[in-house]
Amino acid sequence: MGAERWGTLTPKQVSDCITFDRDRADWTYLAGDTSMPARQAEGVAGLWNKLNQYRAALLADEVGTGKTLQALGVMAQLWRIKPDARVLIMAPNRDICRHWQREYAKFIRTHYRESDGLVRRSCDGEPMHEARLVWSLNALAEAVEESITQPHQLFITTIYSLSGLVRGEHGADFDKLKGAAQEAKDIHGRLKKASPDGQGFDLLIVDEAHYFRNNDGKSQRAKAAREFFGTADDRLGARALLMTATPSHKSMDDITAILGYVADVGHTKPEELLKKYALRRLRRMKGLNGTYDKYSYRNELEVRAKFDDPAAELFFALYQKLLVEQQVKDGRRFLYGYLEGFESFKVQACEEDQDSEEDVAKRDFQGAPDTEILRRLARMHESLGNLPAHPKYDALVSSCVPKDVFNGAIDVHEHKHLVFVRRIPSVREIANRINTAYDKQMGRRIVEALAPEDHERTLKKWETRHWSRVEFNRLFESEEEVGDAILLDGNDPAPDEHSDADDAVYSKVANLFVVKKTGAHRSTDCSNFSLRLRKPESLFSLLLEPASDYQKGTYLYYYRKRSSDRLRDEYASAALEARGDVEKRGGGVVADSSVEFENPMPTLWGLMYCKLEPASRQKIELLARNPALIESFGHYLKNGYLFASPVIVELYCWYAEFRRCGKTGDVQQRYLAFLSFIEVKLSDSLALAYFCAALETFEALCENWEDHWKSHWHVLTGLNSPAFYASGAVKDRQRLILGFNTPFYPNVLATTSVLQEGVNLHMQCRKVHHYGIAWTPGDNEQRVGRVDRLFGKVNAQLERGGRAELAIHYPYLAQSFDEEQLASFIREKYIVEERMDACRQSLTSAEIDLCNSTDHWTSYLRKPTDDKLALAISDPFPYDPKET
Repeated sequence: MGAERWGTLTPKQVSDCITFDRDRADWTYLAGDTSMPARQAEGVAGLWNKLNQYRAALLADEVGTGKTLQALGVMAQLWRIKPDARVLIMAPNRDICRHWQREYAKFIRTHYRESDGLVRRSCDGEPMHEARLVWSLNALAEAVEESITQPHQLFITTIYSLSGLVRGEHGADFDKLKGAAQEAKDIHGRLKKASPDGQGFDLLIVDEAHYFRNNDGKSQRAKAAREFFGTADDRLGARALLMTATPSHKSMDDITAILGYVADVGHTKPEELLKKYALRRLRRMKGLNGTYDKYSYRNELEVRAKFDDPAAELFFALYQKLLVEQQVKDGRRFLYGYLEGFESFKVQACEEDQDSEEDVAKRDFQGAPDTEILRRLARMHESLGNLPAHPKYDALVSSCVPKDVFNGAIDVHEHKHLVFVRRIPSVREIANRINTAYDKQMGRRIVEALAPEDHERTLKKWETRHWSRVEFNRLFESEEEVGDAILLDGNDPAPDEHSDADDAVYSKVANLFVVKKTGAHRSTDCSNFSLRLRKPESLFSLLLEPASDYQKGTYLYYYRKRSSDRLRDEYASAALEARGDVEKRGGGVVADSSVEFENPMPTLWGLMYCKLEPASRQKIELLARNPALIESFGHYLKNGYLFASPVIVELYCWYAEFRRCGKTGDVQQRYLAFLSFIEVKLSDSLALAYFCAALETFEALCENWEDHWKSHWHVLTGLNSPAFYASGAVKDRQRLILGFNTPFYPNVLATTSVLQEGVNLHMQCRKVHHYGIAWTPGDNEQRVGRVDRLFGKVNAQLERGGRAELAIHYPYLAQSFDEEQLASFIREKYIVEERMDACRQSLTSAEIDLCNSTDHWTSYLRKPTDDKLALAISDPFPYDPKET
């Protein structure tokens, strides 16, 4: 089918087999509809028709408009007419490739209407074609060659695979660029030869296609891409769909460069190429009073950092003086965000395990032109003591850490902050400082519960020891209860341990609730309490079980079984049995007998259910119609409470206060007394706030992360710090992406450019911080686009009340070169943005331009506009029904 025409499609024909409204299975396209589902149906039809006519198309819709969904719609239409069509998707890195894999599976299950045996299996509704992930071009060629005998239609690989074709295996005189080009050409030939008709792939999809804007660049990627994609008479893909929200990333020439890899562009002007190949529509979010564009809710805020410390002010004055001297000496401008001293005074060691997939040299920096200046100043300060604290750190921490972590009246999502940096070492320092600020509040809460009469003196002792586990045990060793040692027996369902663990950065107080594998201080009173809540032999494990009827039902019995030479009581399996068919859920325990409780045993879930709004109760009732789903929510909530939120601190402090009351009796009596003790505290508690927040987005989360809800959300057990960081050296970034999209930890995610593109971080967050300034306005837009997306927190606020705020923070050092840098960038961005929206961008520079006055620069910060303006902004390159 490589050369024949596909025919044309209308949006109505597209909607006959695909719904773009996830809440309406019966949705269909109507002419004149301006909703996003209608525009996405138009997008699929428009792309299909361009691919039919020109064999190439450019989907340049604004960030967050569902470009992936539209591309998947094109794939589905292709398989409907050619079930054995081969598709190759290329995305920048492995995280984005995995995102495609998840979105593809979700699309088939929730958007594609028919179990037709062409796109979706008739037996179980799953995709007909499995997405095969491969991480190198050689592996891709091998996979395609294997598919001759074992048919496979969908392959996903990284754009980076073009960059590492030739490494250090050749001599010093070897031309790596020519070698990479030849290697790519050979792989191109293998892929073409392995296809049934010798035509290669039926459809090539390139996500974040602006990665190919430097077509004449002196890099392996640029040289290899030309040979890999092929020439006009020998294309790798019979048709090619390119995707990028910023096609004119730095200039209009980017458009010519990008399209030149897959189409014969000749000397055609970029504007004409856009008219021919592109769809470019601007995002409009559905809200209470109509639709809203990004300028109706984006609020850019300056975060002014002052020099309150004379030592810091002196340090920076010397730094600026030496910086100016170096600039004059070198005779060149510095780049936006490139100077190390604007983020940190301390020169830190490089990350040795930096992932080469991330284009570090161009985006995130280990060393900079001012690195040697900072080293010189650091040596000067050694005789005076430690380096002064960087003022921007304090400003950022103040913005990201709530004044009262335990204020349950604040919506949980308000604690979510996405922080972007340019300096790689900065992410660790930011995560460390934010965790320390959280530790100070959590530590105070614990000390006030354990030692109310002498909490200030005790708190000072513990804080002086940096929230040490050893010091905690020394201060509060008398708090251990009889029977605590038994809790350490047997198999503990331990938290997830990851190779990315960084004990020097993560929360010390949260770590008190984790049992260590070895050592004299492997347990604490905090970890013993946590064990009580999760070990099935403890009656207190019922506390975090769902109610027996998932509303406010109680439990009437437990199991008693013989283990070796003693009897053990077991509560969790008995509770699971009481909730329904144990065998179907994989539960069950061999018990010698069941024993009735003296009184019915309630749960925290049941107490909170009584305090829920009617809409939240209805959500629970709907979830309960699917036993597997409601049980999954129970695991989600329990793991979030125990490991990934300050709720465990709140529960522990309640227990410590309850214990001080001196309640006596057997374990059943103490359990009931504890629930009576906490019931009056629940209305404004974190436990209730997190329960409501978890319930609000749980189903949407399950759609995106099916593998985790089927594995009981065990991934949450490894997210036990308020702040985490992501960089090329962090291997398992998927768990951070998942956690950030839940109400649970991390509350603050500090990241380099590894999470700047192609990932969704929008379900809970509406606050972005540019701690390190972006390189270009296009990069800035990509960053903000991680949270400014359809179906995110901003969208939910618009639908609920017709108003929302996406807060975009720019911290800077006041009255310094840092302020001048930011002022220049904000002014440039303001001028460029509307041209960038319209794909009419003029050439921009990454160099700091101080020629223009920076007076009144804050007037260029975007503020929310009148909602009605959204209707007045037209799409630059809309769907054209005449192309059918």
